[in-house]
Amino acid sequence: MSKSPLFLNLLKIRLPITAKASITHRISAVGVFFLIFPFMGALLIATSSPEGFLFIENLGSLFLIKILLNLFVAGLTYHYIAGIRHLIMDFGYWETLKAGSISAYGVFIFSGILIIYFSTFIW
Repeated sequence: MSKSPLFLNLLKIRLPITAKASITHRISAVGVFFLIFPFMGALLIATSSPEGFLFIENLGSLFLIKILLNLFVAGLTYHYIAGIRHLIMDFGYWETLKAGSISAYGVFIFSGILIIYFSTFIW
């Protein structure tokens, strides 16, 4: 009979890349969920009148808003790419450990490139 650990430090556990990809996919979903509401509100204000558009345009030049928009776009991009990976795995492909690891690295690399590309438009 094995003893359960008394103290479990989650920061010292070495997770495989597939687990990190899955966890970050869930974290990006939470971030996108919370950030979509303010940006949808900004979209509604911007499309309601010319004055609303100017207000949102001026608000969009603030440093904090640009950071939040960058986080939103980064989360959305990563969540989309990782979601495609999960859909492909649902169809029965990339289910081996080696293929899953390669696809997880591919998600991180490809989404990182896209996030950098999209960030150049924000800044």
